[in-house]
Amino acid sequence: MRILLVSMDFPPTVGGIAAHVYELARALVARGQEVAVLTRAQRGAARPERVDGIRIFELRLRLAKPFYGWQIERALSRTVAAFQPALIHVHGLGPLKSYRRRPVPLVYTNHTSGYLQRVARASRRQQALLARLFDLPDLFLAPSQELLATPCPIRAAKRYIPNGVDAARYRHDPAARLRLRAELGFADADRVAILTRRLVAKNGVIHLANAAALVEDPRFRLLLIGDGPEAAAIRAVLEQGFAGRYRMLGALTHEAILPYYSAADVAILPSLMEATSISGLEAMACCLPLVGTRVGGIPDLIEEGVTGWLCAPAEPAALAQAISLALAADLSAFGQKARARVEAKFAWPEIARQTLAAYRTVLPAPA
Repeated sequence: MRILLVSMDFPPTVGGIAAHVYELARALVARGQEVAVLTRAQRGAARPERVDGIRIFELRLRLAKPFYGWQIERALSRTVAAFQPALIHVHGLGPLKSYRRRPVPLVYTNHTSGYLQRVARASRRQQALLARLFDLPDLFLAPSQELLATPCPIRAAKRYIPNGVDAARYRHDPAARLRLRAELGFADADRVAILTRRLVAKNGVIHLANAAALVEDPRFRLLLIGDGPEAAAIRAVLEQGFAGRYRMLGALTHEAILPYYSAADVAILPSLMEATSISGLEAMACCLPLVGTRVGGIPDLIEEGVTGWLCAPAEPAALAQAISLALAADLSAFGQKARARVEAKFAWPEIARQTLAAYRTVLPAPA
């Protein structure tokens, strides 16, 4: 089957949607499908025509923002003519806004938790626009049950398919653990919790900073990787009640973050809203249990008391209690169960299998 994925984000662009589209495309190719991606061109050198068996079509947004939709639709028409897909899969609201109906099935994945904020604040006019856009797809996918919600009835079937992780790439590395803990100044007996997030309000990291001082276990340490507008406020809170027991490394590339999971004992997701957390999946694949909030797709990752612990969002005392439960547990045993859960439910071959099965529900029956 020829499948065209449309996303404005694709590597080397970083971010959840870019990673999702790349890994899904790669997994579909591994299952014998012919896959192309239409994506926004980056400044500088063009991407190669093929990446890991994926055919790449680029579009350049040369005109001002009011004309983005026209440019995207024009590039999509050229790509469809050249590639002749059996199915088009659009990722994100941006490309959907410019989409015109075509005689091939349209699949849409509603990715980001920012959508939930948009719906909550939407005026009647904006809700009418969403209703028009959501009338276009033949199949509506989302990486959390929360993101399947729409402010209007839609004709498309809805299906939850989680994000995935490359379980072969993300593994615990004992050598990296020894090296990085020494570099970071963490003792072998310390219980290190890692967080790899943008330091923005929706990720709830300020609540983790407030919770840290409430955790009584003297072995508890924090490793924060990421940057954002809340960085200074988070550091100030940690200095007030948790000084000398944390490290903030700032923003790192996706590749550079990988070995740091092995330096930790548990990962924390203090989010206020979330789809299926890719950083959470990466941590689980590296044999880390999770402490996370009961929002979005996080409860889909955590089997409470087996692969991690859940708590209410935006409540530092509840988060501190969940962290304390984790620190009292056999984190290595919990981490092995987290790894097994990733292999069974969230590895990209399984996500590709589910996605192909969903595609077939909207394809015309063979003659």
